[in-house]
Amino acid sequence: MSVFSFERSRIPAGVLLLSGLACAGAEVGLETLPWTDAAWSWTQDGHKLPQINTNLSGNGPISIGGVKFRKGLCGHTGFSVVYNLDRTADSFSAMIGIDEERHPEDCGSSADVRFVVMADRKEVFRQTVRLGERPVPVRIDLRGRSQLELRGEFGKSGFPLQRVAWGDPVIRTENPEKLRAALKRNRKIHEQNLRTDVMYPPAPEWKKIRIQKIVWKEFQNAYRIENGALSAVLVPELGGRIMEFSVNGNRSLLKSSVPPADRRTVRGRVPDSAGGHFMRVQPSKSFHPNDPLLLHGKFRIEFPAEGEIRMVSSESALFQVVYEYRIRIAPESNVLEVENSLINTAPYERLLGVWSITRLDSFPLKRVLLPEGKRSSSAELHVAKHGSAVGLIRAKNEIELRVDIQEETPEDFFELRAWCKNTVIQAEAEKDSRLRIVYEGSNHAPDGNAPLHLFFCERFTELESHGPIRWLKPGERISLTERWSR
Repeated sequence: MSVFSFERSRIPAGVLLLSGLACAGAEVGLETLPWTDAAWSWTQDGHKLPQINTNLSGNGPISIGGVKFRKGLCGHTGFSVVYNLDRTADSFSAMIGIDEERHPEDCGSSADVRFVVMADRKEVFRQTVRLGERPVPVRIDLRGRSQLELRGEFGKSGFPLQRVAWGDPVIRTENPEKLRAALKRNRKIHEQNLRTDVMYPPAPEWKKIRIQKIVWKEFQNAYRIENGALSAVLVPELGGRIMEFSVNGNRSLLKSSVPPADRRTVRGRVPDSAGGHFMRVQPSKSFHPNDPLLLHGKFRIEFPAEGEIRMVSSESALFQVVYEYRIRIAPESNVLEVENSLINTAPYERLLGVWSITRLDSFPLKRVLLPEGKRSSSAELHVAKHGSAVGLIRAKNEIELRVDIQEETPEDFFELRAWCKNTVIQAEAEKDSRLRIVYEGSNHAPDGNAPLHLFFCERFTELESHGPIRWLKPGERISLTERWSR
């Protein structure tokens, strides 16, 4: 008989059944175990971590659909808690729903939340729950799994009331001591990676290319590289980002904003609006919300050869990947080569891919071109927008986006996904400043992500390319290369 036997007629949609799971083993309350990492989320009383054994305000028990729970986790949407289990667990179970607490600042009476469970970065459970509904049972098989993530994703209504609750959460295991030891060890490793203090070397003495160690804004260990034609600023202390790029002395178009130092590597405390060049992990639904260690953490920097720079992250305990950027510049060349790589450090094979993003300052932009030659009419375009700050013109040999983004227009945006054969984006601004990016190895599968992806809003403009996604064994890497010029 299954441990979790119950009437099949009462099983809600989305629940994963555990067939043939042995009854042996102990139940350990999740509230007694240390998480590897948890995201802060908005509340009426300010940003908070998930609360343990209490409602979000901390003044009463968790209550779901009239049922009270003395034990559990409670937070707000944007909820994400990760446990690196190292294959020490057999199963997870809980009763989920929206906590019924009312705050004096609340308004409205309806809300919904999308509950998601991830195991080894694969979605194994998803269900939308509404305020007032009875608790929904969740039962997940964790045998052979290395990681568990519990999410509460934003619903469509009642944002202030989207209080995510996991009542009576339990992990069943054959060896509780081994489970606790693994979770304590992985929490410590994660915290050490976030606090990693990197020793940054002096700039090398190259013969034909000039490189200097400089202070850039608040960062004491940035590097400027120049070859007489182009100049770039690399900031390994800020997620290995390229923060400036110019050719022949023209203005850099890259957005140069940085997050506050005290919240830079805290999930949920900083909006994702830092500038410069960086990457994300694909498939995106499996790796969201992002790990700030990869976005804003301190990267090591090396200089393998003249004109080559390598910046490498610490291992992400959340995503189990390592980021690597290789920057190459040749003497007197007006091209900067950027190779973006992901390395799979998980102990299992999985799908991974590179999503390259370069953020520009929106206000100086005048137009963005997708040069397609004679093939522009064959490109498939998907557009989403609000407002009229960006206009699309499909000319004979190119796709043109005319840009006029104004300040104090926070709701306006324009998003374009383009399935183009020619993966080139050229951004142009006032005073003849330009940035041209040619992507090599972008995805061209018709059922995959668009090889070119652009997003415009008041905060920034993003030039993006999605690389292919493929299966990577432990230790394998996947890359997407791009060439920057004017």
